[in-house]
Formats: sequence, C-alpha cells, structure tokens
Amino acid sequence: MIRKPLGRGLDALIETGGGIGAPAAGSGPALLTVALERIAASPLQPRRHFDPDKLAELAEAIRSQGIIEPLVVRPTASDDGAPRYELIAGERRLRAARIAGLATVPIVVREVDDRGALEMSLVENLVREELNPVEEARAFVRLNREFDLSHEEISTRIGKSRPYVSNTIRLLELPLAVVEMIAAGAISAGQARPLLALGSADERIAAAERIAEKKISAREAERIVSDAKPAMRAPAVPANPAAAATIDPNLGALADRIQKAMRRKVRITRQHGRAPGRIEIEYYNDSDLTTLAQILTLAGRTVHGEK
Repeated sequence: MIRKPLGRGLDALIETGGGIGAPAAGSGPALLTVALERIAASPLQPRRHFDPDKLAELAEAIRSQGIIEPLVVRPTASDDGAPRYELIAGERRLRAARIAGLATVPIVVREVDDRGALEMSLVENLVREELNPVEEARAFVRLNREFDLSHEEISTRIGKSRPYVSNTIRLLELPLAVVEMIAAGAISAGQARPLLALGSADERIAAAERIAEKKISAREAERIVSDAKPAMRAPAVPANPAAAATIDPNLGALADRIQKAMRRKVRITRQHGRAPGRIEIEYYNDSDLTTLAQILTLAGRTVHGEK
C-alpha cells in the first residue's frame, strides 16, 4: 500500500529557494543516471531495520517498472577520479536495486554538508513512515538536540502534531528492555505509552511483558495502569504531613533556566532538614548521555577555574 506523504516533507528540504540542501542561485538539482556501484550508503541513516520480505517485494517491482523516484545523493571523495556519491535519501530503493541486479540508477545530486544530509534523511524516513517508533523517537531527539529544532518546529517539518512529537520522544524514558520490545514490534507505541505513568522500571517492564504475552490492547493497557495508580500514590503521602516539601517558585524558575540551557527535562527537589536535595536531568540514549557528561564536565571545570 502506498502511503500519502505527510506535510511538505522532503520536498520542503530540497526545493530551490534557500532551504537546507538548496542549490546555488541559478542552478537546479542535477538528474543523472549512474552506476550503482558508485553510490555508498550513508552512515547518517537513522533507520536500522529493513524488512527482508518488503525489500524483496520492492526489488520485484523495480525489476518490472524500474526506479520511478530517483535517489538523492551528494558528491563524495573519489580515489580514481570518477564521480562517487553518498546516499542521502532512498536507502530502501538502493538496497532493492542491488537485489534486483540493476547496473544503474537515477539520482538527484545535492551539495549539502553533514547537517543538511542528516536532516534530509531523517525527514524522508519520518514522512514515509518507514521508521519504527523507537527510531522515530531517536530521530526527533537528534532534530531537537543537534539541529536545535523545537518540538513545534519538528511537527511542522513532518506534518504531525506537536503532542505526537513530544509523546514519541517520551517513549525513550521507558526502561531499555521496554524500548527494545517496542523496536522489535512486540508492543506498539500506543500500548507502551501508558507505562510511563508507572512508578518504577520493574513495574514498567513487568507490565510490558504482560501486555506482549496477553496481547493486551492499548485501551486495556491504560486501564491496567490506571488501576495501579492508587497503590503507587499511597507511599507518596509523608508519614508526617508537616514535613512535606512545599513547591518553591524559585526552584521552579531555576529548573526552567537549566532546562532551557541544556535542552533536557530537569527536576529539582529540595528536602527538609539535613536530607540532601536532588537534581534530575533526563537523557535519551547512550550518545546523548555522553554529550550530557561532556557538558557537565566542561561546566564543572569552568566553575572551578580549570583549563
């Protein structure tokens, strides 16, 4: 089934007139036919899973009809002086063309840097709905962190709502075991999203395994979590109500400042007496954790006057 593209999608990024990847004034995209062997896959590709059966179906269609939509590539270094290219968009078509045994493929050549190539690749995958929910969430995070796009801006680029973008990113807050279940298709994003309301990682994992085993629907998953909430809330009531922490607007403002500076969700908790307070900073994958560690290390050195 052919999906209708969402929003302006990839066209918005490769049109002439100054978007990312736009050609110089007076020039247009170069449509060529080149040897398949001269195109290399991109290390920036956000998609990791390619269904072998669907690739075989696409390869059969290509044998019959050829490649209707050209691949989008950019020039890359060549050892022999002959033109070589790196793929920006169209990896499924590239892989299927190889399976189909094609010698040449049609391409559109773009002059873009790494940032432009990555954004174009992300948007094409998102618009074509070819990413699983986890790949999609990580793509949103990269657009947000590396390209400084807000959730609203991301939603505009791909033609989906801002809540959709925010809720998809939140899936990465689930334990890794649950995230892997979503990526593998054992549970859907709709089934997994209610688990965010559960208090602990163990509860979330156990609920996800139950949902997958019993094939519980997203609506039933919401009910399970709703039933569990009273039990979760009970321990949260302090034994001594007088000792309960009050909401400090100054801490709220400080958390907001840190959150805007680091572009990550931040929570600050102040305890009474000698109990230590706590700052919680979210991260979304191993790469993001590494980046966060570098930011904190550099900030610490700056505060202490180290070089």
